[in-house]
Amino acid sequence: MHNFGWAHSAWIDHTPELELVAICDHDPDRTAAAKQDWPGIETWNSTAEMYDGCELDLVSIVTPHFTHCSLAVEALGAGKHVVVEKAMCLTVDEATQMVDAARVAGRTLAVHHNRRHDGNYRRIKQLVDEGAIGEVFHIELSAGGYGKFDHGWYSQRDLSGGAFYFWGPHAVDWTLDLVGEPIAGVNGYCHKLLWPEVDMADQVRAIIRFQGGAVADVCHSHIAAHSKTLWRILGTKGAIVDTGQGATTGYEHHISAPSGGNLTLIRIDESGGRTEEQVPYLECDWYNYWQEMADHLLRGAPVPVSGGFGRRGIGVFEAAERALVTGQTETVAYG
Repeated sequence: MHNFGWAHSAWIDHTPELELVAICDHDPDRTAAAKQDWPGIETWNSTAEMYDGCELDLVSIVTPHFTHCSLAVEALGAGKHVVVEKAMCLTVDEATQMVDAARVAGRTLAVHHNRRHDGNYRRIKQLVDEGAIGEVFHIELSAGGYGKFDHGWYSQRDLSGGAFYFWGPHAVDWTLDLVGEPIAGVNGYCHKLLWPEVDMADQVRAIIRFQGGAVADVCHSHIAAHSKTLWRILGTKGAIVDTGQGATTGYEHHISAPSGGNLTLIRIDESGGRTEEQVPYLECDWYNYWQEMADHLLRGAPVPVSGGFGRRGIGVFEAAERALVTGQTETVAYG
């Protein structure tokens, strides 16, 4: 139980129709710490023993990427609904195993893309869906800075999946959610120039082309001496520009956060006139992901982010990795 585990527990505990029943970790020190935070829970150090000895319906998997597939398949086989932290897994084959296991078990598999509940993204999604900038045809998402990539197991390619799997799960999920069209193809680019002792690329970039013609450019860097704005979205009637500054203050430490900043909305009217305004972010309502899960399980509402949708993101990463080798545009499995 580190920050992510605590956050999942807090969000679940905050949801009126969900009850935090148990926490499992192979490290007894971590389950002891969890018991201090939530005295009423059961604690376990074996998933198999927990499934045999504890009554529960839904499992949240908050572990390193390379463990997600086996843990999810085990939980689904035990008859539990599953929420798995992003990135969903390492490969499309693993994602398919998870999706198939959910289908066979008749249980729900969901991916914890709760960053859709960031206040800046919620506002961006609202404006795009309202048609505030017309038809979106170009998206740029850029993050990172300059500094050695040193993030524990995230920094080990065989455990994390590679540099695309660090910030990429957020960026690609946002992009696929915003555009909502099948993917026509992906190109990938990377640089490995510094810190040879780190088993990760220094900068990665994926260009995603959708069947309707929209193009997204997603980049994450650890060698960017000058950073771009986080979001730049172009539409036929305007644009959205967002630095992302203050967008996620309190993430992992609070169940929600008030609006922490503003984005720039540019509109072009029918005569070609241009207006520019600062639009405040919405609240970061991260806990609402879990209310959506409750709505799904209890009332048949849609899954917040299905395993099938999560698999599309993994497919983008795999296609980008292939494109690094072939130098060609690659298709996306289940895109």
